[in-house]
Amino acid sequence: MSHTLAVIRSTTAGRTRQTANEWFNRFVASDPGLTRLRLAVQTVVSVAAVIGAEWLFVQFAHPLMVSGDSAAVAAENRAAGVMGMMAGAMVVMVSSFAGPMFTRVRDGLLGLALLPCTMFIGVVAGLALQDFKVVALAVMVVALGGAGFLRRFGAWGFVIGQGLFMGNFLGFFLGHLTDVSGVGWIAAELAIGGAVAIAAQLVLSYPSRWSAVQRLRSSFLGRADAVAAATVEVLDHPDSERSRRRRHEKLVRLNESALMIDAQLAENPRLPVGTTAAELHQHVFAAELALANASRFARAIAVADTPDSVRTLVRDAMVAVEQRAPEPVDRIGRALRELLRQDDTSAQIDDDTLLVLHRFATSVIAYAQVLAAINRQRFEPYLDRVRSHDVPEQDRFAASVSLVGGWLPGSSAVSATASKEKTGQSVAARLDPSVRAGIQMTVAAAISVVAGSLISADRFYWAVLATFVTFMGANNAAEQVRKGAFRVIGTILGVVVGALLAEIVGRDVPLSIAVILVSLFLGIYLMRISYACFAMSITILVAQLYVQLAEFSAGLLEMRVLETLVGAAAAVATVIFVLPLRTSRVVRAATREFLTALSALVTGTVRGVRDGDGGHRLETVSRDLDVAFQALESATSPSRAMLRVPGTFGGVNQQWWAAANAAHSYARDLVADAQWCTEIDGPEGARLDDATAAMIASITELVEALAEHRSTRVYTRSASLFERVATGLDDHGRLTPRQLVLRDLQLIDGATAALAKSADIDVHAVDTAVTDR
Repeated sequence: MSHTLAVIRSTTAGRTRQTANEWFNRFVASDPGLTRLRLAVQTVVSVAAVIGAEWLFVQFAHPLMVSGDSAAVAAENRAAGVMGMMAGAMVVMVSSFAGPMFTRVRDGLLGLALLPCTMFIGVVAGLALQDFKVVALAVMVVALGGAGFLRRFGAWGFVIGQGLFMGNFLGFFLGHLTDVSGVGWIAAELAIGGAVAIAAQLVLSYPSRWSAVQRLRSSFLGRADAVAAATVEVLDHPDSERSRRRRHEKLVRLNESALMIDAQLAENPRLPVGTTAAELHQHVFAAELALANASRFARAIAVADTPDSVRTLVRDAMVAVEQRAPEPVDRIGRALRELLRQDDTSAQIDDDTLLVLHRFATSVIAYAQVLAAINRQRFEPYLDRVRSHDVPEQDRFAASVSLVGGWLPGSSAVSATASKEKTGQSVAARLDPSVRAGIQMTVAAAISVVAGSLISADRFYWAVLATFVTFMGANNAAEQVRKGAFRVIGTILGVVVGALLAEIVGRDVPLSIAVILVSLFLGIYLMRISYACFAMSITILVAQLYVQLAEFSAGLLEMRVLETLVGAAAAVATVIFVLPLRTSRVVRAATREFLTALSALVTGTVRGVRDGDGGHRLETVSRDLDVAFQALESATSPSRAMLRVPGTFGGVNQQWWAAANAAHSYARDLVADAQWCTEIDGPEGARLDDATAAMIASITELVEALAEHRSTRVYTRSASLFERVATGLDDHGRLTPRQLVLRDLQLIDGATAALAKSADIDVHAVDTAVTDR
């Protein structure tokens, strides 16, 4: 009996540990490099620290306070203390977002030191002009529009633009407490905020940059587990569209983590002794490539007619992958390969499925090998390190992408490309993104100032603030519209929750600060999941602020909702009707860059096959394709739910997106198969060159058609040319790497032809004049 109980306890404990590990892996995978968590923690700690520092400053220096024993004087002095804390909190919050934008520590510290200076200028302008309402409003419009124009200067422009506008906003807020005579005290409070922000960067942010690769490695493995789990779900439920969509989303996120690791490796972080950035990149590249291919092949196997013994081995292999067990993965993959070689098994499977099964077995074996290598690399946090300055310049790793604030750039680059392009006869359509943003933000600010002032002469700045944040972090019309909607939704939810918490907390200062810190943490941590969460947290913060200022009321929160709605509506209307950068333009630019990268990968692969080196030097062009695909994914995400992309694509978004996904998938297969491919020379090699030239010419036609915004060009299919090469080889009909490479090229041609169809471009077969539309 005791032995039975021990077994039960052991089993239960094992399951508990497994469940805990599973949830921890999901947590790590959901936040690559723990970037969201680190930003949320840093911001909350900084805000708590600056509140404490400002409170001490108020206790000893009594800034902006007046003498007297009346209740009115006490309320005014309390408001002065609260506003001092708010000023410091604004500095550290903006600094938390600005700090990661600087790649060098020295530049980051100078930028954070500059922020309170620019905010001070904005405060002085707001206070000096408070008696000249029209001029003051005009200055606020200029400050907001200037933030858009200053985007041209990257992180420095962000600091200056944010500082000037937020300082001007703060000046309006402080107008009822003081005038220009109190700017000395305000300068001191801003300086305290700046000092805390710099200390937080030095203590919390910059040291963690050295361990970014270690954290991203954990996220990569966690996302690999998620891909395996989603693949098992597809195998168990092959008819489930939800399972297939989930599997694809996990693959995109896995690729995102791999690209983020590359970007961090280029910044020369500390790595395990004896490990180079290039070596770690190759391991991650090989792991992602093998697992992505295995997942795609498993999806095809899920809907194929295969014996139960084969399907069981396929599922067992993916379960072992999820458990990060390289030896079982390798063993199952080899067992599957041996099973497929048996005549009685292969006779039950058609040729296409047999091909997929062999490729699946090869992929999982390759993943097992690289997973074992990754597991052997240990990242000990305090032991010997390789520092960045120890790495010779010529040996430093060059990545295909750079991070922006700790994340992939998303659609910013392709949006900038689209903004600068000429469309039709409109000269105004060709604008630098900063110029476009500056004009749009100025117009939207003017609308929100006028409309907001008509609603409330004292609270109009809420409308202006809503306009300002709608433009921040958004690169085109679709993203700006979506952000404006989330701003309104979050504000409405925040009003409801904020009113309840205000009633519960009352004027209890410690409890109010706790509510502010918790809501701020949740808002920042969840901001990239949904901006509505951040808007909701800020509204809760504002409710607590007005409770402490003894100005809280239900009517005040209702006015905030109305002003926010006006400000967001002003921004949305402006980006739709004033120099709009529409989704279709951005998608066309992203598609062209994706096709250009695809063309380079095909060219490089065929060159390697012709030279007989197996295409082993394809990491760079493959990563360039991944970067372009991630930009494409980001550019289309706002409109994908509507299954429509306006303009050139004729609204066939679903067909277009499926074709783009397929082209990317087949290109990854091509890279994997080319690693084992032997040389193709002689007459068939010459035919391969001709077929490749025909494919590249067709892709170029498609790229130029998208650039010209017209469909008079023709995409000519080249798949039959590659089929002729395959037929002419002495290994035709066998599952050799050469045959697989030629099959991949045919599939890529099919995917790009489908993309051409969705773009309303004529598609011709290579040996016929019949149009395939």
